Amino acid sequence: MASSLNFAVAILVALAVSAPFARGGQLVCEELPPDVCAFAVSSGGRRCVLERTPEGAGRCQTSAVGAGEQLSGWIENDACVRACGVDRAALGLPVASDAAEDGRFARALCSPACRDGCPNIVDLYATLAAGEGISLPALCEAQKNGGIRRMMAGMYEFGAEEPAPAPK
Repeated sequence: MASSLNFAVAILVALAVSAPFARGGQLVCEELPPDVCAFAVSSGGRRCVLERTPEGAGRCQTSAVGAGEQLSGWIENDACVRACGVDRAALGLPVASDAAEDGRFARALCSPACRDGCPNIVDLYATLAAGEGISLPALCEAQKNGGIRRMMAGMYEFGAEEPAPAPK
């Protein structure tokens, strides 16, 4: 019974995701269901973000953050979401420096499975990291060598703004 329910849900998601393409091949963030919104890229090359309505429901919106031209019309697959350790239910765009400080996440993001097989997620984090003055390749190299904390500390010594502490 559970497998037939899972199959039915998979069919509904596939139909919902493919519907924009049936109308001329355009992927519009606002037409995506919330469960595939995060890490999607519109046909216009803008990243989709999951937001909450005032009623608390999820809705997909187009952000101002662009993606590489080769990523237009991209919906991230579940294998990459798992390999890169990202969360499809996350609201808004991620903060790269927060990700850099989370060793488990940095290991997943810098893993060969993510780095070599998931160009959309890598492009997103590289873009956001660059906006915060962080080099994703340098972060991955530091992670590989066990020096993320030293790299982050050194970065703040040389003028980058240290992120505010997380709310308690």
